Amino acid sequence: MSTPVRIACFGDSLTEGYGLQRDESLPAVLERMLDETGVSARCLNFGVSGDTAGDGLARIGTVLDAAPDAAVVEFGANDCFLGEPVATVRANLAAIIEALLGQSIPIMLVGITALLNPEEGYKDDFDPIFGSLARRYSLPLFPDILSCYFGDSELTLMDGLHPSSPGVEAIARALLPQVAALARQARG
Repeated sequence: MSTPVRIACFGDSLTEGYGLQRDESLPAVLERMLDETGVSARCLNFGVSGDTAGDGLARIGTVLDAAPDAAVVEFGANDCFLGEPVATVRANLAAIIEALLGQSIPIMLVGITALLNPEEGYKDDFDPIFGSLARRYSLPLFPDILSCYFGDSELTLMDGLHPSSPGVEAIARALLPQVAALARQARG
């Protein structure tokens, strides 16, 4: 049996599993699904509810200290909700990506659309961030994590914002092909 690929799932409440049991969090569900498809992986939960990309950058050292084989990076919901300047969000995400790539850690970027910010024009500036970073750093991109569950009451918690356990399952199913490819890349 080969050593499991260690994947750092680095993000905000959507990664952490806000309002859910630990085994219902995105890293736990991804790990289970990878195992079911024959990919031996250990998905480490580096999600913190409320974190912006700037908060993620401030704790990148914790992720690097864990020496993962790969990373799934998911930030942006809180930046969008708080109306963080788009240039700041882009710069913080770029710094996170560069820190991981600087340690030769392959990355998958998970994007989000600005559904949580009603400000006119903000969405037009915010939404392209993830595609432009994926192109700049040649990263695999899952364009919009919200597309997996948002707006479906069966897949969201009572707050209408966070995924329920079935919502996390839907996200994990959508991410699975790319995360499995990332695991294979990290292995070799």
